Amino acid sequence: MPLPKSLLRRSNRRTSTSSSTGQSRRQRCRTCNNLDPRGHTSSVHPDDIERNAKTRLSLIIDALSLSQTKDVTNRGCRFCNVLIQALDVFFENWRGARAKIHVEIVEKATIKVSIDEHRYTGEVIEIYAGSASRAPWPTLGTAHHIPTNSGSDDTFNFIRRCVQGCVTNPKHTVCRFTCKSAISAPKRLLDVGRATSPIRLIDTQGKTFQYAALSHCWGTGLRLATTKSNWAKLAVQVSFDALPPLFQDAVIITRQLGLRYIWIDSLCIIQDSLRDWETESSKMSSIYQNSYITISATNSGDSNARCLIDRRKPVKIPYENTTKKELALRARRILDHHPSIDPNGGPAKPIGPLSSRAWALQEHVLSTRILHYTATELLFECKTSYRCECMPERKAYPTTPSLIPKAVSTKKTSAVYEAWQRVVEKYSARNLTVPSDKLPAISGVASKIRKATHSEYMAGLWKGNLASDLLWSVSPSKSVMDSYALDTWRAPTFSWASLDTAVTYTYLDDDEREVFTPTIALLSSTTTPKGLNPLGTLSDASITIRGPVFEAALCSEKIREAESYLLLIKDTSSIPVTPDCLLVETEFKTEATSEKQLTVRRAQFSESAHSFKAPVICLGVARYDNLVTGLVLGVSERVPTAWERIGTFGAGTEIMQKASEREMILV
Repeated sequence: MPLPKSLLRRSNRRTSTSSSTGQSRRQRCRTCNNLDPRGHTSSVHPDDIERNAKTRLSLIIDALSLSQTKDVTNRGCRFCNVLIQALDVFFENWRGARAKIHVEIVEKATIKVSIDEHRYTGEVIEIYAGSASRAPWPTLGTAHHIPTNSGSDDTFNFIRRCVQGCVTNPKHTVCRFTCKSAISAPKRLLDVGRATSPIRLIDTQGKTFQYAALSHCWGTGLRLATTKSNWAKLAVQVSFDALPPLFQDAVIITRQLGLRYIWIDSLCIIQDSLRDWETESSKMSSIYQNSYITISATNSGDSNARCLIDRRKPVKIPYENTTKKELALRARRILDHHPSIDPNGGPAKPIGPLSSRAWALQEHVLSTRILHYTATELLFECKTSYRCECMPERKAYPTTPSLIPKAVSTKKTSAVYEAWQRVVEKYSARNLTVPSDKLPAISGVASKIRKATHSEYMAGLWKGNLASDLLWSVSPSKSVMDSYALDTWRAPTFSWASLDTAVTYTYLDDDEREVFTPTIALLSSTTTPKGLNPLGTLSDASITIRGPVFEAALCSEKIREAESYLLLIKDTSSIPVTPDCLLVETEFKTEATSEKQLTVRRAQFSESAHSFKAPVICLGVARYDNLVTGLVLGVSERVPTAWERIGTFGAGTEIMQKASEREMILV
């Protein structure tokens, strides 16, 4: 029997009527799911035990397909149209790109949109409701206001709340310190006085002061710096107008925070005095840790780029619901800086020119409290919590300044060594203007690790963690074809500091760490500092160790435009090698017979790749489970009685049946 007309009309009305997002599942856009986290096969729903958890949805949309979507006036999806308009404003030339668009949707939160393409790395569009009371659709949330100028009263008030929240919170025990040691105090500070008082350099004479510190890119342009000839003049007065724009901003920030003194490296270290530079740079650990706050000019490429700047305003995205009513919808560009939601995840990621500079990493790691001035907003970190202007509530997320204190608090030496390796991974991926600064620029962090472990420092490695530290390898993201040996000796080959490339370490889970067993013994070590900093520049270094060694032939061949290296051992399957850089064969003479023999070494920049097969030796460094991992070594040209590292290997423990104990020198 057919339904009565009254019921039929009611039924049709119920299935066709929709609000701006209350459409049936059949009517949802297959591309964007109406920007609703619910009702999709990939929707992630919270468990009952999760408090305040919300439904989430991650979408990957083809950029080319989205750019060809019909306009809403031609009955295209109004929600896809929102994405298109936002992308047009903030991502120039995205249309037609062969790229993937990532859309992260969370119930009652903002929508994050990013493009998986190198030129847009780290950039995110945030779409949000302009009014909480009249959201364009029910699942869309509002966003925190970000002032349009980083020098506004609102931003300075945010900074003061962050600092006071840290200083007065009894839970921030690791953020409290008292600088009592005269040797740890900066020798000089810039006295910024008040607006009506002269700015001048002062000698602290071992006294302690409450001061700010500036972390910044030097750049290549002209800058004001202290020298032997102008020190006396700067001690009388430093003209505000003579300061580069970034330093002027740093003075303003210092005064706004109620402080009188600031430490700026180029002004507080005599730049043409090697002795003064070595003495003061060796204090970096205490200078940044003991500063009241560090001002990080993250987005400034040099001292001429201000950090107190206007920011791009949010834009209004035209949006009408199905009843043709226009509702407030906004979009703004932010940077992908937030810490991982996972408690064991990574800390905040400030993005800008400074984040690629090697010297700046230890300034970040060692600071007690730090302000990051980025292009879009201000980030605050201390050794306990994190806040930013788009997420101003205090959160106990992991922070970079908390990395070492957190490891030390576990009272496990292994945790401290692991923290060191995490720092080295980040540090090795950064750039240095002066290559010889490789070890000095991380010596401040090294001094903290030495104090926590009481271990001997050996050119970037630790005696108490030698086996694990020796097993660094070049990051998989780096091409062997683009990496070479250094023209000038800087560190022994067993140290990551001997190369200009990003390195990584093997992550061991708890079970693997329990069975990780070193197979080497350190017999002796020598490190000869070149200057006054014992953790800085070296003139020589070596270690003498005993361990299991077996002989092999290293074979090089090109596979798919990339160099591949294999260990060939008689009666054994070939073993892949992770090279330290491009490798080449070379000849050497033995002392006993003066006959020429082949070995393998790291290639120089002027040398090109070619196929070869040459003898090497392999040193087993450690074993865990049924695996053994170690170093591939070639005869040293610099010290013919010693060996140089050229790569690492990993294999089953059966390979060590051919090994014999040997004592050797690594340089």
